[in-house]
Amino acid sequence: MAQPDNAEKTLPTINEYMARNVKTISVDATLKELSQSFIDQCVSALIVTEGDKYVGIVSDKRLAREGIAKGLNIETATVRSVMRSEMLMIESNRPVREAQSMMKTNGVRHLVVTEEGKIVGIVTISDLIRYFTDFFEG
Repeated sequence: MAQPDNAEKTLPTINEYMARNVKTISVDATLKELSQSFIDQCVSALIVTEGDKYVGIVSDKRLAREGIAKGLNIETATVRSVMRSEMLMIESNRPVREAQSMMKTNGVRHLVVTEEGKIVGIVTISDLIRYFTDFFEG
């Protein structure tokens, strides 16, 4: 009889594919600053901070749909107006396929990665593409 728990442990895990450097932006930054941060940091999502707390996540897609498309003034509107305060999180030791399933189920392209409840990075749809490329080429 197969033992799913043992089999699962041998599957590639999120910590093998995730970005460990947590990139952040202040909840009070303007949308123009947000846009520039995406460019400067070469990322498609940032974790939003308020003081020393993580309070949400914002992606380039949310900036486009919730900010630009709705006509918000990029000089005065802040990250708070477009961020998602609910951060979908996954532990770094979980299988990559679990991240894929969570993204598909929730219609998102980024998951906040944790270790023992502490935020340690982000896994993106691009990371999953890298995983599946490795899987099919290897």
